[in-house]
Amino acid sequence: MELTRTLNSLLLLLGLGACNSDDTAAPSAGAPTTGGAGGEAGSASGGGDVGGAPSCGDAGDELPSGLTTLQWDDGVAATSLRDQSFEITVEGKTFVLNEESVHEAVRFELTQPSRILGFSVHVAAAPEDPQAQLSVGLYPDFGYNGFDFWAADPLFVGTRCAGDISENGWLTYVLPTPLEVADPGLVYVAHRAEPGSFVFSFDQSEAEDPSCASFDSCRSALNLPEALPLSYFNGVSFPFQYDYLARLHIEPLEPAPPASTQFDPLPFEPHARASFGDFDNDGDDDLLTDGPKLWRNDAGAFTDITSEAGLGLLPGSGGVFGDYDNDGCLDLFIFNESYTEADLLYRNDCAGHFLELTSAAGIVDSQSYETCNAPENTRSPTPAAAWVDLDADGFLDLYLANFICWDKGTTYRDEVWHNRGDGTFESWSEGHGFSALKRAGRGVNPIDLDADGDLDLMVNNYRLQENFYFENDGLGQFEESAKLLGLAGSESDGYYGHTIGTAFGDLDGDGDFDLISANLAHPRFFDFSDKTEVLLQGADGTFSDLQGSFDKPTGGAGLRYQETHSVPALADFDLDGRLDLIITAVYDGRPTDFYWGLGDGSFKLDSYNSGLSTKNGWGVALADTDLDGDSDVFATTLFANRGSRRGNYLQTRVVGNVDANRAGIGATVMLTLGSEQRVDYVQGGTGQGNQNSQTLTFGLGAATTVDELGVRFPGGKLVTYQGPFDVNQRLWLYEDGQVLTGVQNPN
Repeated sequence: MELTRTLNSLLLLLGLGACNSDDTAAPSAGAPTTGGAGGEAGSASGGGDVGGAPSCGDAGDELPSGLTTLQWDDGVAATSLRDQSFEITVEGKTFVLNEESVHEAVRFELTQPSRILGFSVHVAAAPEDPQAQLSVGLYPDFGYNGFDFWAADPLFVGTRCAGDISENGWLTYVLPTPLEVADPGLVYVAHRAEPGSFVFSFDQSEAEDPSCASFDSCRSALNLPEALPLSYFNGVSFPFQYDYLARLHIEPLEPAPPASTQFDPLPFEPHARASFGDFDNDGDDDLLTDGPKLWRNDAGAFTDITSEAGLGLLPGSGGVFGDYDNDGCLDLFIFNESYTEADLLYRNDCAGHFLELTSAAGIVDSQSYETCNAPENTRSPTPAAAWVDLDADGFLDLYLANFICWDKGTTYRDEVWHNRGDGTFESWSEGHGFSALKRAGRGVNPIDLDADGDLDLMVNNYRLQENFYFENDGLGQFEESAKLLGLAGSESDGYYGHTIGTAFGDLDGDGDFDLISANLAHPRFFDFSDKTEVLLQGADGTFSDLQGSFDKPTGGAGLRYQETHSVPALADFDLDGRLDLIITAVYDGRPTDFYWGLGDGSFKLDSYNSGLSTKNGWGVALADTDLDGDSDVFATTLFANRGSRRGNYLQTRVVGNVDANRAGIGATVMLTLGSEQRVDYVQGGTGQGNQNSQTLTFGLGAATTVDELGVRFPGGKLVTYQGPFDVNQRLWLYEDGQVLTGVQNPN
């Protein structure tokens, strides 16, 4: 007798993410009934009979001994799709799986560089003709969601004949040339089953979580490649709560974990957001995380001082450091991604304490146009903020990116607060050229992108909405020009992307700033979605995407497609003079990507040797926390940069002591090294509410001196500092032309 049970796994797929879609699905089926190709599975080492020459087909069946075999199943072939009456309903249309073309797939996660030699599958409903061809393939991943593979470009497809199936139901496929996988990740053993054709057997054990809600609760998957082609790029895919009997035979090439990595994780409690700033002026960067929590840094040792610093009473989703009163001590703006908790301004008293002065400063987090289903919900949810001197008067202003009411899908207007210079702020949210449009803001990145001396603003938006770029006219008036410059995202039928974070840096060594724009993009909308972009700035100031509208899971800049890319960060981690890249990915099981920069805007993936173990990551922040001259990483936890790949460096800290803001936020620093020029800028905040150190680290490779330094301060003043300067030290670059050395603030 068949029992009725809901296959909730498809609901997970179709509800994933925040897309403007009304996808619904109610798949249902009887619980698997025993039948078809039952019996014991083959041995874990080979998956049944693996010796002898094939009688037909182009795939061998003889594997060498000593291989490692990966499997998920319990070894007992209980039933198959042919024995079931599974149905799924998607967008009101019901599909009977036995009547559809169906890809059956099993996900394998390689955790170390490996050589794949073959795979074995347990066959059910095999054709009676012994010469009948049975094709099964090995496929690359598609988006790292755990159930989508790239069917268009298999790594290998082999055929065996029905007569080669062993007595206990196994069939082995040997690759004619072993496949070496240098960058570990996901691969799939899969085949396409037409109505009435053979299928894989699956075991008798249902996943503990049949909804397949977590990444590792289910490893098998189904895909209907021809279902709803107008809505789904690769057909309808969903995880499956029963394990197919499929085995992957590999030979590890390197030990796991690697003998040495670029980054070593340090003991630290997990946090989603992080900002670095030296609030106590002792030369090393302290850390603010969500909570809020303030961590004092003592040359790499962090201590929670939240309560003693006066920050322990009120909540906060994150914050950014900036000296808004120019007294030489970094203050804090705490933002709240909340409908009920207000944003907060804290002044540093230069004695290790922060005083909450929000109301006294005139900053009000209150609005009446969106109460998000409850009258008390009068706050605008703020996931990110940034300090920026909008009018170059020497005092830091604030831009707040406001987000979304999730229950209703409605969005909020961003808020702009102008610093009057007397400790109080006035609203610039209306007028001055800022958009009155309500958008799902997620990050703010102030930068002098066009090198004209005034600070512009990149604001990245989510919810398939265009990004903003506000160009400053030098007088405190702004013009939104993201579409004109190529920074809005790629438009398709009025929709753009889900941009979570952005990072600026000179990716191609031409002396101007380029942009990484990290986008969440679902596989089912792959053909028109905004994937993560590598935007290079041209001589005319417009941007073009080197990553491109690619037709495979890796784009032109070398970035692999991950469905849920979140926050990027750029730094020269090995100090060779080329910027490298980290991108986190949100959602359970999704790894953080690490890339070495190649100096032309393209990248090489090396996540395995990076040591960055963060999964389901969110914000990223960078600082030289241990004062050894290279950039360390906070990505959910703290990672120390310990890599043996290391060149020389020069660190700079900008100080505004004439007209510019004291912290030098927004200043562009230019370094001349022979015929080369490097460029970086002092951040006031970045994607998804994070902030890198105000100390800039330039990688110099083998160079031993720097010829010249220049700083373009907010307002346009260009100060040149003549070298030569010795490497492997920190320089304090003052607006009045002084150059002082040392780790600790000399004034």
